Amino acid sequence: MFQLRRTAAALSCAALAAAAVGLSGCAADESSASDSKGDIKIGASLELSGPTQSIGTVYKKALQLEVADLNKKGVLNGRKLKLIIKDNGTDPAKNTTNINDFIKNEHVAALIDGGCSACTVPVTSVVEKAKVPMIALSSASAVTEPVAQRQYTFKISPNPAQDADVLMTSLKQKHITSIGLLNVSNTYGQDGRKSVTALAKKNGIKVVSTQSFGQDDKDMSAQATKIKNAHPDAVVMWAVMPAAGIAAKNLEDAGIKGNEVYMDAGAGAELFVKGAQSAAEGTHMVFPQTLAINDVTSTTPQVADQKQWFKEYSSKYGNYSGFASFAADALRMIKQAIEKTQGTDHTKLRDALETMGIDGLSGRIQNSAKQHSGLQESALAVLEVKNGEWHLSN
Repeated sequence: MFQLRRTAAALSCAALAAAAVGLSGCAADESSASDSKGDIKIGASLELSGPTQSIGTVYKKALQLEVADLNKKGVLNGRKLKLIIKDNGTDPAKNTTNINDFIKNEHVAALIDGGCSACTVPVTSVVEKAKVPMIALSSASAVTEPVAQRQYTFKISPNPAQDADVLMTSLKQKHITSIGLLNVSNTYGQDGRKSVTALAKKNGIKVVSTQSFGQDDKDMSAQATKIKNAHPDAVVMWAVMPAAGIAAKNLEDAGIKGNEVYMDAGAGAELFVKGAQSAAEGTHMVFPQTLAINDVTSTTPQVADQKQWFKEYSSKYGNYSGFASFAADALRMIKQAIEKTQGTDHTKLRDALETMGIDGLSGRIQNSAKQHSGLQESALAVLEVKNGEWHLSN
């Protein structure tokens, strides 16, 4: 009798799903409904307008390039990935609307969320409730922590603590004893400030001035002057484009040389060089070495893959973007999870992502039950702008 009731309930939910009646009790059936023989839907909510649209546009290009390549090879017995992209406008509310639409109306197998940490953190509870796996391209630790409350959320970009650790180690090796800190006053920037302050103290480096600015600010001259007047040996900047480029110009105008400026991975890579112009020369940034892959002499299969990706992206779009590898890795991980589980069941995909380890385009990625932000610190290097291009720093 119990078995008959379960069967009847399952058939009832299937019928309701077919009739497009959205009932939460049928969530499990909607998940398995994606296991048809058609295209496998992946939803991506990206910053295609608003303050960080330059980064979101890079993610879109990378996803389109990578999905075309993956579909040529075939996914799960010849099926294809169908990438559905929506603009979140760098707006948390709009991002939440997009994610809900992907889940409730598109019935996607998995989600990719953009680089706006303030947009991603609010939707972690949405995907948790719906039990749909999401890979975020944003950086803040709160995106995947605490893991107990982020079981269905993963991310690829470096943690602020990783960036700060690599930066402080480099500064200590250069016998830097004092720094000024300039950060954007949002979730991402505050996370960076916390990590830099703690690791500077650990490495015996004194923070002599701490300044912040708003994400939409167009002039940080006052903050730059205050930092200059504190006479630090170097300046650590935690910002994304276009603010990072503006701040670099303001620091240069205040008398701080480019080779005294150190940034985290969010600075904008090639976007920063374009935005900061001459002020970019000599600046340093922590980033996956893929951005300077032509300087890498290793001949491992991973490096060969990274060089091929660099070449394909540059050929397609004219120049390479450092952020591109994060988006491509997200798609590769989802594809691998689909093939490993032989389907699109949301819980099975989540379980596969949680134990996944790949030699990605961004570097080694190793997730675990305790760590949903799996990019390894060994993937990061300190880069330097030389003659207008990013190179491995000496």
